[in-house]
Amino acid sequence: MNESEPSQASFLDRWRLRFGHLPWYRRYEGLLLVVAVWAAGGAWLLPEAGRPDLPVALAVVAWYVAYFLAVATVLVDREKPTWLKRIGSLTVLALFGWLFVRYSGTRWDRVQDQFFAFDRMDGVWAMYLQGLTVTLQLSAVAAAISLVLGLTLGVLRSLHHPVLELFIGLYVDFFRAMPLIVSMVVIFYALPFIGIRLPAFWAATLALVLMNSAYQTEIFRAGIESVTRGQSDAAAALGLSGVQTMWHIVLPQAFRTIIPPLTNNLVSLVKDTAVAYVITVPELLTNAQHAVVWKRTPTPLILSMFLYLATLIPAIHFTRWLERRSARWVAR
Repeated sequence: MNESEPSQASFLDRWRLRFGHLPWYRRYEGLLLVVAVWAAGGAWLLPEAGRPDLPVALAVVAWYVAYFLAVATVLVDREKPTWLKRIGSLTVLALFGWLFVRYSGTRWDRVQDQFFAFDRMDGVWAMYLQGLTVTLQLSAVAAAISLVLGLTLGVLRSLHHPVLELFIGLYVDFFRAMPLIVSMVVIFYALPFIGIRLPAFWAATLALVLMNSAYQTEIFRAGIESVTRGQSDAAAALGLSGVQTMWHIVLPQAFRTIIPPLTNNLVSLVKDTAVAYVITVPELLTNAQHAVVWKRTPTPLILSMFLYLATLIPAIHFTRWLERRSARWVAR
C-alpha cells in the first residue's frame, strides 16, 4: 500500500496540474461526461410517442433544459471553436423539433396528407419553373433599374439644391409611404383610363422600381453624406472636378457603407415580387395559387415557400459575405 500511494499521488498531482485550474465546462472530457449522463437519463425518462402525462412531461422538459444548459456553457466559452458552437446550437434546435413531433400529440399523418401531398404534384413542376423564371426576371430588371435611378437621385439629393431637394423629397416620401399592392393596381388598372397601357410584367416592374428606388435614394444619400467633407476638399485641392470627386473619391467610400442596407433591400425586392399576383403576373406565387385550385391541396404553396427559401437564403449569405468584405476594405 505504501508503495502504491506515491504513484497514486503523483497521478493526482499531474491531473490537478493539467486540469485543476480550468472549469469543468472548458474540458472536452467534462462535456462528454455531461452528455453521457444526459443521454442515459433520457433513455430512462423519455416515454413512448404521444402526449404524455404532466409528471412525465415535466421530466422531459427537465431533460431538455439540462442539455440546453450544457450547450450554453459551450456557447459562452470564448475558447471553444466556432464549429463546436454551431453544432451545439443546431442540435438544440433539432432536439426541440424532435421532441415536439414526438410528444405534441399532433396527427402528423393528416398534416402530411394535407400539406405535403407530393404524390399529387404531377404537372405542377412546369408551372413552378415558369413562375420561378418570371420571378427572377422581374427581380433582375427591377433591381437594375432601381439601382440606377436610386443612385442618380441619391447623388442629386446629396447636393442639397433647394429645388431638387423639394421634388426628390416628395418622390421619396410618397413612394415609401405608398403600399406596393396599391401602386401595382393603380398602374395596371387606372393608367389605361388616361391612355397608358402597360403589360402586367412591366406594370409590376414599374411599381417595384418606384418603391425600391425611393428607398435606395435614401440609402445612397446617407452613404454619400457619411464621407467626410475633408475628402472632397482634398480632391478639390488636387484639381479634381465635382464629377471626378464624386466618382473616384466619394462613391467608392460610400459603397462600403451602404452595402449591407442596399443588399438587404434587394433581397426584399425578390420577396416583393409575390405581390404581382394581384395583376395576374405569372410569377411563382401566382402559379402556386393556380396549382392549389387545380390540385385542391395547399401543398403547392408549401413548395413555393421552399423555392423562395432556396433562392433567398444563398442571396442572404452573399450579402453577409459582402458585408465582411466591406468591413475588411474599411479596415484597410
